[in-house]
Amino acid sequence: MNSDKRHVAEYDEARMSAERASYQSWLDRRADEVFLIADEAKAKGLDFSDEVEIPRTTDLASRTEKLLEEYLDGMSIEDDLRNLLLTTDRETAAIEIALDVARRMYARNNDIAEAIDSGLRVGLGVLTEAILVAPLDGIGRVRIMNNADGSEFLSIDFAGPIRAAGGTGQALSVLIGDMIRRELGIGRYIPTTPEVERVKEEFGLYRVGLQYKPPPEEIEVIVRACPVMINGEETEKQECAGYKEVRNIVNPNNSPRTRIRGGVLLVIGEGLCLKAPKIQKHTERLKIPGWDFISEFTTKGKQESGEGEDGSQYFHRREIPKNGKYMQDVIAGRPVFGEPGEPGSFRLRYGRSRATGLAAAGINPVSMQAHGGFLSVGTQMKTERPGKACAVTPCVDIDGPTVLLRDGSFRRISTVEEWEFCSAEVITIWDSGEILSGFGEFRENNMKLVPSGYNRDWWASDLVDSLDHPDKVVTFAQILGVERSEMPLGIPFNGAIERGGESSLDRSWRQREWFLYLRDLDMNWESARVMNMEYGAAVPPPWNLWWSDMPMSFAPTVIGALLGSSIKDEELWLHDGAAVWSPDAFIEDIGLPTPSTGVWPGWTMVHNHGILKSALMTLGIEHRHEGDDIVMSSNWEGLVEGLGLEVHNGAVRIAVEAGPHIDDRVSRIRKATDIMTQEDARLEDLEGRRAIVRMKAETAARQEGLGIADTDAAGKAAADEIENLGPVDKDALRKARMLIDEHEVDRSLWLVRRLSKLRWEDSVPCRVGSRMGRPEKAGVREMKPMVHALYPIGENGGPQRLLGQAAGKGVIRVEMGPRLCDKCGQESPHLRCHNRLASGEAVECGGRTQESKRRGGQFRHRKGQRTSVPLGGILEVKRRVLGLDRVPKRIKAVKGLVSIDQTPEPIEKGILRAKHEVSVFRDGTSRYDMSDVPITHFKPSEIGTPWNKLHDLGYSHDIFGAPLESDEQMLELFPQDFVPSILAKSHLLNTCHFVDDLLVRFYGMEPFYEVSVESDLVGHLAIGLAPHTSGGVLCRIIGWTGASAGYAHPLFHAAKRRNCDGDEDSLMMLLDGLLNFSRSILPAGRGGRMDAPLVLSTRINPSEIDKEALNVDCSWFYNRAFYEATKSQPHPSEIEGIVDLVTNRLGAVGEIRGYGWTHDSGRLDTGPKNSSYKTLKTMEDKMLAQLALGTDLRPVSAQRVASQVIESHFLPDLRGNLMAFTRQKVRCVKCAYSYRRMPLAGKCIQTVSVGGGLVGSRDGDSTLCGGNVVLTVSEGAVRKYIEITRNVIERYGVDDYTKQRVAWMTDSVDSLFNDDTVTVMTLNDFV
Repeated sequence: MNSDKRHVAEYDEARMSAERASYQSWLDRRADEVFLIADEAKAKGLDFSDEVEIPRTTDLASRTEKLLEEYLDGMSIEDDLRNLLLTTDRETAAIEIALDVARRMYARNNDIAEAIDSGLRVGLGVLTEAILVAPLDGIGRVRIMNNADGSEFLSIDFAGPIRAAGGTGQALSVLIGDMIRRELGIGRYIPTTPEVERVKEEFGLYRVGLQYKPPPEEIEVIVRACPVMINGEETEKQECAGYKEVRNIVNPNNSPRTRIRGGVLLVIGEGLCLKAPKIQKHTERLKIPGWDFISEFTTKGKQESGEGEDGSQYFHRREIPKNGKYMQDVIAGRPVFGEPGEPGSFRLRYGRSRATGLAAAGINPVSMQAHGGFLSVGTQMKTERPGKACAVTPCVDIDGPTVLLRDGSFRRISTVEEWEFCSAEVITIWDSGEILSGFGEFRENNMKLVPSGYNRDWWASDLVDSLDHPDKVVTFAQILGVERSEMPLGIPFNGAIERGGESSLDRSWRQREWFLYLRDLDMNWESARVMNMEYGAAVPPPWNLWWSDMPMSFAPTVIGALLGSSIKDEELWLHDGAAVWSPDAFIEDIGLPTPSTGVWPGWTMVHNHGILKSALMTLGIEHRHEGDDIVMSSNWEGLVEGLGLEVHNGAVRIAVEAGPHIDDRVSRIRKATDIMTQEDARLEDLEGRRAIVRMKAETAARQEGLGIADTDAAGKAAADEIENLGPVDKDALRKARMLIDEHEVDRSLWLVRRLSKLRWEDSVPCRVGSRMGRPEKAGVREMKPMVHALYPIGENGGPQRLLGQAAGKGVIRVEMGPRLCDKCGQESPHLRCHNRLASGEAVECGGRTQESKRRGGQFRHRKGQRTSVPLGGILEVKRRVLGLDRVPKRIKAVKGLVSIDQTPEPIEKGILRAKHEVSVFRDGTSRYDMSDVPITHFKPSEIGTPWNKLHDLGYSHDIFGAPLESDEQMLELFPQDFVPSILAKSHLLNTCHFVDDLLVRFYGMEPFYEVSVESDLVGHLAIGLAPHTSGGVLCRIIGWTGASAGYAHPLFHAAKRRNCDGDEDSLMMLLDGLLNFSRSILPAGRGGRMDAPLVLSTRINPSEIDKEALNVDCSWFYNRAFYEATKSQPHPSEIEGIVDLVTNRLGAVGEIRGYGWTHDSGRLDTGPKNSSYKTLKTMEDKMLAQLALGTDLRPVSAQRVASQVIESHFLPDLRGNLMAFTRQKVRCVKCAYSYRRMPLAGKCIQTVSVGGGLVGSRDGDSTLCGGNVVLTVSEGAVRKYIEITRNVIERYGVDDYTKQRVAWMTDSVDSLFNDDTVTVMTLNDFV
């Protein structure tokens, strides 16, 4: 491999390049085959179009042109855009192609608005990889409007789907619009005060979540300074009141827009405010005038350096800041696994397994099981860092949980079998284990790195760098007491095995072999101690204890117990250490003075276990109880060494006195705490005095009639008059803060470093708080209710919308688009004329129909009109044509069509879907949804596909370059190969049977799939599609996983513009999509083209997909420099040069092949098959399991979880259901018609047709429905959480405020449903 980047791992470039070319050629050939079949079928004229409606694209340029062809009006941009993308970055290319398209379009038709509209959509399409619907539906229209002085300006109408473009796309679309209007000579926007105030009002009323909500003064700056009017369509129901009807805020027909415009708020808040640095970069580079205002927002969210208000200098804090955002919305039944930064939560370990990256994180399968079984492959976890969420995948190379058993045993659980054996005896899950997350995740989330724990990875990297000479390797073997021949060849650093050297690839593999050898090395304490002194490596696990967790005040007690201990058979016995311990004890007085903080940290649980037991568990030392003694069977030598002790003649004695160090440190901490307490009191007093003055000034300002901004300014000015004199001793305060910060980070580690001569690094510097998000998913994507046929039957099919029931009525009246038959000239709403040529013969005309002029309603968006359809006769004709003995009994149709033309798909497709039990989505395709999970490497045995079949699919060699000959060899996944959940088997097989039947019975062709078992699907092509997007990605099925998730390459997920943070995407068979998808049946409303395969990408170019995939780690291990750098918590950009990422490989075959991983995942479906959230039946069961787990987890307060569930889930649900009950409609159980109020007749009074006439008219027989009318919201739906809430409060206890809120809401419900009639009482009632 030719590369000048030292940190890029070596790979076999020649072999991988040949494999890549062969793979892409295979995909192209197979796709050609499927497209030819679809073309032949479409050419028969039985569908909406005679051509396949999903165009193939190979790159961003072709995808952009195909997606926006209706706006380009035949203009070709593919070649120009491709050249731009080769020479500039994507954002610059978007700007330049947008300007070029606008110029050419204006020159062609001389329409400025259309030219700007086309250029703007093309630019936004490039920015969003031409995958999202934002360029189509995120922009409503572009208009040239007039300022108050009569000059023209550009107004861009943004709609709700612009959210999908993200902040960068939103902001740059405004900039592109400004550049185009300058190019075409349109003036700038000069807003009036009502227009500015209207935007402020809308921000105040908007209740949908925004990443950033600017204050009024910032809104004023943006709206007045932006040279383009950020306009928008009404998206919310709520109307503005203060500035309801405002000039220029109107619809195209000049009717006022009175409701909230969500698109405007998205573009301003999440676009211009948050993405100001990117805007400024382009405005300065291109020297665009009028955008100076954007500099005010470039530091949004960034802390400025300098002095604090108290005058003390900032210092670099070592304590990792806690982030509790993930705890804001705790959902019932979805447990909290750890509170922010709390010891006992998951310990962060840097790395990537073959099934992590792209926001997915690795968890030990035992931890997945131990956490109540709530974690499964694909389950979403909301996390404290590095991102907001992640999908869970297994990783066997990291630590599992450490638990306390009822008999006092404290041990780490390594296998699922061990957990199952002891789970009933667990009283506390003391430590959750480790969570695996790579450097790239921090880079993607723009999150500072946190210090790495000193684990075996870091220790191995230390030795890899230190063993840089053959003599050192020989010495190393002697220290271990092994023969040199038992160790890997060569040296791990940079040497060659034999004279003449070796290839860089061989050297890379040898270095990895050395690293794994060292990481997994089995050694004793003496060897580890000598290595520490010989090579400078720190004390490794398991002797490097969790020193930074243990309060230093516990150390004297532990030292005393060690001095009185004895050593028997290499076990250390602490005599009488468990004499007073019991699992249910509570010790009020632990025998130590109150700490400077006032209370001992809750995570020590010292009042439950006493000082010694608590200290040992806090340090993570495995032990058991033997009578009254505590016995440590192994790894206790690190405890003795760290506390300044030594073993002499079989007994523990003092080597270095700890007492003076502890006393001095504790004394200084108390003094520092006093200084900080005094400063806090001074600031509180200062703020109190300022608050009084501020309140007086603001009251006076309001009385003078000043506005909000002026009132705030007056209050601030008055408060600032009270001077902050600063602390009494600034230097002492700064030193006190630094000391407390250091102590919070190090605790007992500070003492260990002074008592021991060895090098000690922190083993647990960072804990990651987390909770469960969405459960994993593997299920059919269905419309609600489920549908087989996109054919309208109105109310004729009953509540279940059954086609057969509607057909039983003979002729029905439904709304369809008018069409005329080319053959017989009669009206028929179908694509093929249904009229019979001869009366009495079950043979239809079958001529092709064309859209005809509709009667009236010219201004309606949809073209349908009431039409009589002889459905009974049509169904019988179709049965005969399809050659079926009978029509399936349960064919579910739709009430009405929501497309523009309102023309149904061929009813034959619905019949055949029902026959094969296949549902249909709104675009005509059949889909299966699965949670997204990444994978880069696999074994044939893991996916159930024999190696010889994979060899036929192009997998000729394993990752080491050896020929594929076994099911246990490790293979690297091709980027467009997919491993679906085995749960999708039935759906995909049924879909293939349906497509084959469709080809034979409907199109008169040969079957294509002819599959019978899941293994027959291996090698077939499919389409991957993410919700909220409009571009599918071609993929190939190569096997199956037992998990409820879909495994695919990170590049494949990113090509769909998704990551693996708990998202779920759909899979559809390629031929099903090509035959049955049509734009003509997509919904007519805004966003109707979303979640539809408008284009199909047949190749993946990493440089043209979502950039998150470029931050996936490719290293086989991290080097020493990386681990050392994390100690200072740098931004990832500061050290990215020492980590191998995909972004460093762009332009070479390494961008898709040759990835490495640091930790193995084990089998891909290891862990619970499904989360407990899915297996537990009732919400009460889920809630009780959630709180029971919270009780067992050390880093979780079950009471806090209970309170938050009630506050964020139960109470809002109860309040919402109360409102829904009071505003509800009533519904007929027979015809499903809804009424705002109960009919006076007490039953349904809807007129229904019993013949062929128009409903409610005289041209057919009709009658009253007469069905029972019921409530749509029941009392049970309102009360459903009240009883469980009471039980939770009684069992776990919540704060008084929550109790009062629950009681008040319960009284409100009782008042609504119970009789509140006043009871007349007499004296006898009280006697």
